[in-house]
Amino acid sequence: MDKRYEELAALNALEMLESDEKRALSGAGLADKDLRALEDELRLLGAELGLLVSPVTPPAETKKRLRAAIRAQGGGLLRSLSAGMIFAILGWLLAAAAAVAAGYLATDRARLSQELDAASKAIAQVVPAANASQGKALTLEEELNKLRQDMDQKAQALNGQIEALRKSEGEAKDQVTKLLAEAEVAKKKNSEIDWKISTLTTEIWEYRRGIMTAVWDRLRGHGVLLLEKMTRLQADQDYQLWVISPGQTAPVSAGVIAVDDKGAFKGDFKPASPVLGDAKLLLTVEKKGGAESPSSAKIFEGP
Repeated sequence: MDKRYEELAALNALEMLESDEKRALSGAGLADKDLRALEDELRLLGAELGLLVSPVTPPAETKKRLRAAIRAQGGGLLRSLSAGMIFAILGWLLAAAAAVAAGYLATDRARLSQELDAASKAIAQVVPAANASQGKALTLEEELNKLRQDMDQKAQALNGQIEALRKSEGEAKDQVTKLLAEAEVAKKKNSEIDWKISTLTTEIWEYRRGIMTAVWDRLRGHGVLLLEKMTRLQADQDYQLWVISPGQTAPVSAGVIAVDDKGAFKGDFKPASPVLGDAKLLLTVEKKGGAESPSSAKIFEGP
């Protein structure tokens, strides 16, 4: 490797070559891989030197003085230096930069240590309060969760009560509707019913204690008969009820009436043939099983 190109590579690492010298160095580097490797190494060394040294702005007159010195020397000072001297200068500069950087790093490390200690103390003071706050926050969160659960349970209970009330209301409405319908039916029935109630007694001595009460439906032609304290008949005799239609003289049989041991009877009756209007009732004593027409023994007659 040509010594001249070694010097040019060193000056190029320091950005001290003119444009024509750079072109000459580039042309030689294309043919000499060792020269290219030296250029890369010197550029890397210069870059490391630039990173280690903190940038300092030189006084304004330094640039003028440096240019004046270079003009006085005719620019040949740096070119007259050998490659070894340039490497020695670069090594010294690198060592000086490393020392300066080490001092700066030590100072910065001390400063960072102080800041770290101060931060640790501040954190030590804040952590208990933060832990307490966190504990309080957890307690509040638990309380809120408990309140939410209570509210959810109460809401469910209220919803259940509301649903039960709605159901009861629906059932009540159905019941009211049913009762109204029944009342309407009863009202209709009442409007169609024409009842006649009669209570009869007798002047016949042996039946004087007996009482006959009859309810007669003029529209439908049937009724209800109630007998009390009637005399007990002989074994071959029966009481028989008759209904006499208005304007008629011939009674229509409504059946044989069998009283109990106390002389009482309660039941419905209906004449054998239709009879409507203000009918007259007749109770007689007939032979066992009844007769086709009433005998002369008339106990109750009326109204």
